[in-house]
Amino acid sequence: MNDNNILIKELANRINQLVNIPLINEQNEQAFFELVISILLGIFLDEVDKQILK
Repeated sequence: MNDNNILIKELANRINQLVNIPLINEQNEQAFFELVISILLGIFLDEVDKQILK
């Protein structure tokens, strides 16, 4: 598992502990938050790469 995946799982776990989405079980909530964090982290890292390459 690479560093990004560890970070994604850790951040998603912390958010999942704070936020409860009604009618969705914990495993699906965790998967949802991991997906959202993965997308946001990808966008953020792409922007950082663009700034560095300028």
